[in-house]
Amino acid sequence: MFCWKNNNIRLVIVNLFAVVLISSTLMGCTTGSNVPPTQAEKPVESSPNQSDSQDNSQDKKLPEAVASAVLKDASKRTGKSASELKITTSEARTWNDGCLGLAEPGVLCTQALVPGWQVKVTANSKVLVYHTNKSGSVVRLNTAA
Repeated sequence: MFCWKNNNIRLVIVNLFAVVLISSTLMGCTTGSNVPPTQAEKPVESSPNQSDSQDNSQDKKLPEAVASAVLKDASKRTGKSASELKITTSEARTWNDGCLGLAEPGVLCTQALVPGWQVKVTANSKVLVYHTNKSGSVVRLNTAA
């Protein structure tokens, strides 16, 4: 049987165990990707302009809830009514993280694939590019586009 004669050895082992336990717990946490947003996104599926009637697949057609959420945000940002805005393209995407490929320094993003959409909105000559999740409950403007 092993006998603890030196309390320093016991303390070192206990501290080492605590460090291993904490580091393995935090292993999945990150502060966001250092990759620029244009490289952090990964297209998986894409569909041409949402008005393309040749593809009747529900997964490739922009859901009304997503379109509405994007137009609402674009309206706030541009000061134009939703009727003055036009969705020019929408593509089904799978983002590499919970930040929808738009990580910011110091912001934690879940590291999981997130299905969603890339939507381009035009207001006169200005084009806004949005990244959303599948349902449109998360809408983020790509300011680098």
